[in-house]
Amino acid sequence: MNVELEGRIAFITGGNRGIGRAIAQSLAQEGMHLALFGRDEVELKKTSDNLRRSFPAVRVISVKLDLEQSDSIPVALNGAAAELGGLDVLVNCAGGAYRGKLEDIADDEWERNFRVKPIGLLRMTRAALPYLRRSSQARVINIAGTRGREPSRFSTLAGPINMGTLSATKALANELGPEGITVNAINPGSTDSERWDELVRMTATELKISPDQAIEHLLREVPMGRVVKMQDVADLVVFLASARAGMITGCAINVDGGRSRSI
Repeated sequence: MNVELEGRIAFITGGNRGIGRAIAQSLAQEGMHLALFGRDEVELKKTSDNLRRSFPAVRVISVKLDLEQSDSIPVALNGAAAELGGLDVLVNCAGGAYRGKLEDIADDEWERNFRVKPIGLLRMTRAALPYLRRSSQARVINIAGTRGREPSRFSTLAGPINMGTLSATKALANELGPEGITVNAINPGSTDSERWDELVRMTATELKISPDQAIEHLLREVPMGRVVKMQDVADLVVFLASARAGMITGCAINVDGGRSRSI
C-alpha cells in the first residue's frame, strides 16, 4: 500500500523517547522529514542523530520545547516550519500521567500535567493551523490513553487528562473538517515502556505479589495476552497520517489488545 508520505513533513512532540520515538522511526521509514520537540536536549540530539544515520535521505531537526511555557510554542513551531518548509502532520505525543492515590497527588502535579496535555496540545495545534491549512494532506494525531474512557483505581490524574484530550480531539475534528484537516486520537493500553514497569511495580505492591505474578495478573485482562508494543501504536499513526485515511476523523482508536470493556 502506498501511503503517500514520502517527502512530507511531520512534527512530533515528545518525539525523543518512548512512543514518540517509535512514531518518529516509523514516519522516517516512510520518507517523512521530521521535527522532534521535547524538553531533554540530550535525548533529542541522540534520537535525531540516530534517525539521520538510519535514514540519510530524511531531514530531522530537534527543537527544545517545554509545552508548559505557552509563549515558546509558536516561536518553536514557526522556526521548525521555516527550516523544513511547512507541516503536514502534527503528532501530539508529549505528556502522560502516572497512577496514584488522590491524596498523594499535589496541586502543582495536577497543574503541570494539564498544562502539557490537553492545554499544551491545543496550543500546539493552534500554532500549527496556518501550515496545516496549506497542506493537501493535513493531519493532527493525538496520543491519549484508555483511561480517558475507562478510569480505574488510581487514575484520577490520567483519566481527566486523557478524557480532556479525547474531547478536544472531537471538537477539533468538527471544527477543522470543513478545511480538510483530519483530527484523531489513539488510546494506547499498557505499553511496553517505563510506565509498564511502573505499573507492574505498583500492582505487585498493592496486591502483595511478585513482579512476575503482577505481570500475569495484568495480562489476564488482555484478550490478546500480551502488553502493547510501541510499534503497535506507531503503525496506526502511519496509517492515520496516510493518504488512505482521508475520511477518518473525530475518532479515538484503542490499541490495547482488547482490554477495554466499552464499545
